[in-house]
Amino acid sequence: MAEILDENGLTEQEFIARYDASRFERPSVTVDIIIFKSSRVLLIKRKRHPSLGKLAFPGGFLDPNEDVYTAAARELKEETGLNAIGLTQLGVASAPNRDPRTRIITVPFLCDIADESELCAGDDAASASWYDFSYKKSTLNGVTIYEVTINDSGERRKFRATVSADKTKLSGDPIIKQIGESCLAGDHAEIFVRALERFEKEQSRN
Repeated sequence: MAEILDENGLTEQEFIARYDASRFERPSVTVDIIIFKSSRVLLIKRKRHPSLGKLAFPGGFLDPNEDVYTAAARELKEETGLNAIGLTQLGVASAPNRDPRTRIITVPFLCDIADESELCAGDDAASASWYDFSYKKSTLNGVTIYEVTINDSGERRKFRATVSADKTKLSGDPIIKQIGESCLAGDHAEIFVRALERFEKEQSRN
């Protein structure tokens, strides 16, 4: 069977050999892992910039040879010592300015773990711990407002976020936006609420 040639008379193999990957900016890709246990959430404290000292989800950058599921399991193990079970993807967080370092797209996952007694901090985490949290929901003009309180060694840390319909109709996913300052790193407040909504739905089905 004859190989198909493109408009320049190249086979696919020849095209790939000449392809210039620098023509397009290549965003970095990371993963974040969210684990809820009843009214507790697993968080690390970052030991490096950006968001040094802030609470965050375990996570990190993909290696060139792995998919996002493999990266999520590896990063959870490296940062907390825990083994992931049932990784469920929660879409992507891709706002152009979500990370001050460079253009970074993250893929968050909700999951369970095999044995929480194996918890220990490592890699980019200054500490890794379970944090008690509570939240209140209210609705105003069709917009749901979450107010989340995290107990950090007796100090009550809070953040707020809204959940509203996507009026652009580009997707069926709700739009989640942080309100004001957050005790969590970057856009992790928005990721937290997205994971919490999914977790609530799963719990209601069980």
